[in-house]
Amino acid sequence: MKQKIKVLFLTVLTLGAMCLLTACSSEKTPYEVNNEENYTVSVKFDANGGVFTTNTSVIVDSYNISDMKADEDGYVEIPLITPDDKSRGNDAFQVTKSGHFLAGWYAECSENGKDEDGNTLYTYGEKWDFEDDYLEVVVDKEYSSQEPVLTLYAAWVPLFEIEFYSLEDGKLVDTYVYDPTLVKEIKAPALDEKTGAMEMYNFPERDGYTYQGAYYDEEGTEPITSIVEHYGDVDRKTGTAEDTVMKVYVDWMEGEWYHIYTVEQFLENASIKGNYEIHADLDFSGEAWPSSLMYGKFSGTIKGNGHKFTNIEFKQTNNSKANAGLFGNITKKASITDLTFENVTFTIEKGTRVTGATFGLFAGTIADEATISNVAISNGVIAIDSDCYFGVSDYSIGLVCGSGNPAVIPEAQITCVPAGDNPEIVAITVEGNNVTVEISK
Repeated sequence: MKQKIKVLFLTVLTLGAMCLLTACSSEKTPYEVNNEENYTVSVKFDANGGVFTTNTSVIVDSYNISDMKADEDGYVEIPLITPDDKSRGNDAFQVTKSGHFLAGWYAECSENGKDEDGNTLYTYGEKWDFEDDYLEVVVDKEYSSQEPVLTLYAAWVPLFEIEFYSLEDGKLVDTYVYDPTLVKEIKAPALDEKTGAMEMYNFPERDGYTYQGAYYDEEGTEPITSIVEHYGDVDRKTGTAEDTVMKVYVDWMEGEWYHIYTVEQFLENASIKGNYEIHADLDFSGEAWPSSLMYGKFSGTIKGNGHKFTNIEFKQTNNSKANAGLFGNITKKASITDLTFENVTFTIEKGTRVTGATFGLFAGTIADEATISNVAISNGVIAIDSDCYFGVSDYSIGLVCGSGNPAVIPEAQITCVPAGDNPEIVAITVEGNNVTVEISK
């Protein structure tokens, strides 16, 4: 391994600044100072369309080789460092070009036509390896710092892009632009096991839709699993790139969907507009049923997938809420399928104003157009406290629903019982779905 020679002194110049000093000052230029102090061997870094943090397009490193040991052929080897090398400390220079990333520094640079926007294209050669390459110069030759012995050109490659298209209609939804030297992998969306929501990473979010899957082809036959493999490639030998823009086709489902595996996930994301895919039986023992569902107008979707919601207890205590049940109102847009509710108790508590209310174990009201399919209720109980207020008979209590079609849940196993301090004064009559209550004083 070649030993790197310690550079005793390093100055950094800009040609733009040099011209200004020459034109405006009678003092010695930095080049003249370097030459007098024997820092005569210079290497130029050409930003080649980019810009350094000094707002200049060129920087120059100068070296004093007079004290460097030459080999038997009279050459000294100088290890070069990149402009942004950390060993420069506060004198490090970042170089950037809008919409591009740096492929490396090259000793050869030649024009290679124009792109579709009229920008000059370049082909590069002799990529400089700052780990293994050394600059060899003859020790007894005369050099001038104003005439670089080597120019290294920045090779710029367009940032990689991923264009996201809708699998359904082929329309462009969004574009992700990134530097592949900094971003090593693009993750495909994945389920957050804690929340039940989809973690999108660098994929776009689409209002009102939920990610279902992604594909490399517009036919949807080549699925993307965990990582997007961008097929773009950078030829480091020539400093050029191919296929920097790739297309990904994304399948979305309408609505904001949650994949539910735990009670906590369901409760945390409970919403009257939510859409839920249930993947496990859920036991609600000791948990409060969401009031947003109990009183709200539910317009979302629950796909039960044959699972059960068990041990649910909820209570009517809010006199300002005229409709109540597991769901206050099931609207025409709602869909609840393939789900069993087991061991459910709905208590209409002491002091509740029943007059004007619409109550049912499953729902206060069910719209005719709602989709209720393969839903069952077993061991359901409506408990009516003896101290509820029944001012007049203007109320609607049903086993399944207070208003709507109870036949959407055929053979629902629901009973209605008196409760409270004086259950004996509560007379309950059930005819089909309808519940009539009389309180004797």
